[in-house]
Amino acid sequence: MSSIIRKTFGNRDGSVIYGNDEAGMRRVRVFKDGKLRISGDGLLERDERGVPISGDIRNSWSGFSLLQALFVKEHNSVCEMLKERYPDFDDEKLYRTARLVTSAVIAKVHTIDWTIELLKTDTLTAGMRINWYGFLGKKVKDTIGARFGPILSGLVGLKKPKDHGVPYSLTEEFVSVYRMHCLLPDTLILRDMSPEKVDKANPKIEREVLMTELIGKEGGKKGSKIGFEQLLVSMGHQSCGALTLWNYPNWMRSLVAQDIDGEDRPDLIDMAALEIYRDRERGVPRYNEFRKNLLMSPISKWEDLTDDKEAIEALREVYGDDIEKLDLNVGLHAEKKIKGFAISETAFFIFLLVASRRLEADRFFTTNFNEKTYTKEGLQWVNTTETLKDVIDRHFPSLTNQWMRCTSAFSVWSSDPDPTKWLPLYLRSAP
Repeated sequence: MSSIIRKTFGNRDGSVIYGNDEAGMRRVRVFKDGKLRISGDGLLERDERGVPISGDIRNSWSGFSLLQALFVKEHNSVCEMLKERYPDFDDEKLYRTARLVTSAVIAKVHTIDWTIELLKTDTLTAGMRINWYGFLGKKVKDTIGARFGPILSGLVGLKKPKDHGVPYSLTEEFVSVYRMHCLLPDTLILRDMSPEKVDKANPKIEREVLMTELIGKEGGKKGSKIGFEQLLVSMGHQSCGALTLWNYPNWMRSLVAQDIDGEDRPDLIDMAALEIYRDRERGVPRYNEFRKNLLMSPISKWEDLTDDKEAIEALREVYGDDIEKLDLNVGLHAEKKIKGFAISETAFFIFLLVASRRLEADRFFTTNFNEKTYTKEGLQWVNTTETLKDVIDRHFPSLTNQWMRCTSAFSVWSSDPDPTKWLPLYLRSAP
């Protein structure tokens, strides 16, 4: 059995912002009013080496750093709210409470916003909202609380965590199906944000920037020159890549990786090859065995996997006719997709299991999801935040008003908002 040293956690503790150890956590704090460090331009501060001051500093790019900065602003806003209502709270109390609130907001956005956009169907929308609110829905839960168990009231607010006899952790299988680098582009299309050129439907293109210019230390400098608002609006108006074969970002095939201190390593890496190697090294089952372990039907020929003749020809060239040799990551990208799904059905099975487990096995979403732990106002902050759009609107209302048409910030911002459907979600027929 392989042993792997990790510096990051699978818990939803916001460590990507706050750090994973004492030194990292101290590095990001101001030690006044519970707040975290943020630069005057709204982006992450950087040390004398040019390394970002944040919880996770390895292999960063401007888009990732931007989201870190957004939730630093969220944390600091929670601190300001708490200080106003609880003037007796010291720096440590403000920091710890704001961290709980912000981490819960991130988890909620991930559950009922990001995942719903990734699996864009009424069925999955209902399922993810049931995970958080239960069959009775948000209005009932907000009114009377989580009184009726996980089915009717959702997993959040359970009296006790449920780990099913296994201490909570993220499995290697989950790590494997979450390899989604194909979502990233090779270039970022910057939009013109001149006041006289505001057009939610079709913002004018200013120029394109290679992703190689937006990674690492130099990428941090470039991001600062572009600015938070233009970066955010530009990313919002650019669709992500498809999780399919032959769509891996070229810049990640010769990537300058960083060590745990954020310093560049001397040798380039091919991330696509490394992902295959890691699965093999760690004993993650090949595609067919993986499906069998999930009690899913295995494939018996390449045509069971995909209708794409070019893909089948390439698979035969690499693996011959031995379908049992098919690597998991290759199979996930080749697999026919369910309508509305950005990911494969095989990956979805793992998502389904872990999405529930990440809530029900965490005491901060069960036993301690209460006013005593979060404060009354902190819990209200979490309960009234539904989407990433809510978070952006809290800090940059002009951006959402001027540049975002869509319902979710994870959609392309120029897309139409979701239509109003009067038939209750649970009563709608499947497409």
